[in-house]
Amino acid sequence: MAKLLIIGKTPPPIGGVSIHVQRLIRRLRQMGFNFEFCDYGRTSALKILFKIATHRTIHIHFSNPAAQAVLAVLCRLTGKKLIITYHGCWDRYRAPGNWAVKLSVRLAHVPIVQERMSLLHALRYNPRTREISTYIADHEIQPLPGPLQAILTSRRKYYRATFCTNAWNVTFDKNDREIYGISEMVKRFTRCPAYQLLVSDPSGRYRSYIEQCATHIPSNVFFINHLHDFKSILLLSEAFIRNTTTDGVSLSVHEARELGIPVLASAAVQRPPFCSVFNNFSRTDLEAKLEEAKRLIAVPCESPDVVATLVELYREIEGSDTN
Repeated sequence: MAKLLIIGKTPPPIGGVSIHVQRLIRRLRQMGFNFEFCDYGRTSALKILFKIATHRTIHIHFSNPAAQAVLAVLCRLTGKKLIITYHGCWDRYRAPGNWAVKLSVRLAHVPIVQERMSLLHALRYNPRTREISTYIADHEIQPLPGPLQAILTSRRKYYRATFCTNAWNVTFDKNDREIYGISEMVKRFTRCPAYQLLVSDPSGRYRSYIEQCATHIPSNVFFINHLHDFKSILLLSEAFIRNTTTDGVSLSVHEARELGIPVLASAAVQRPPFCSVFNNFSRTDLEAKLEEAKRLIAVPCESPDVVATLVELYREIEGSDTN
């Protein structure tokens, strides 16, 4: 019987979870680590069940709490050891979803969470819970198409500073608020004509949503609504803004730090020490926060080797199977 099965989804579409899975399986293959990957978006349910039946350890990367709970029950009944990476923070869903998360945490062999508060909650249900970041560095940068690069480069000279943000889709939290807060940012930049905001909107859905809501899009807000490497947008910006109502380990926050781009982030979750944190973006002083973010990004910050940590966990579980 094979040992490790990783179940997840790789791009497209582009999102924090799919990028994490893509980078994880790429690094494991480069290391020569023995595992099998199953893309649930391209595999039938029957085949997924067969793969689960033929592996000892299952590591899943998807955010549907009901699916997590069902798989946790199945693995417990069949003697499989399930690892669940929870890519968001604790208590992010409505009551049924949060109940399903508690069940899957309790039944999983090792739950993995992203930040300290989630760890404290999850440990109440499963003492084997680990806090392991989902950020896996990737130093490759894909250049922007020539015409787009020229447009964005030209626009920069008309503004005191260029900020950027991103959203893979229009999504809402349990309180029906926009998770990525783009509408709020558009309104804020309407009152700040000296600054520019670049919005990475690869699905094109966010601009359509804002236009349907009759929100005016000022000339200093520019939407990029096709597939591109967001790191190239970061390099054309003075700072990155993460204005979310909930979060996990934000891929873009850490990519910005790697490139030396200052980060302004909401206080929705505990943020890394290099972030300039705000409570209400509508009332945030952009100039003051930008200066603070520039100071903080210069402070050295260690990055753990996430893949090495996961490999150590996989081998630990494998070793327990042979004892």
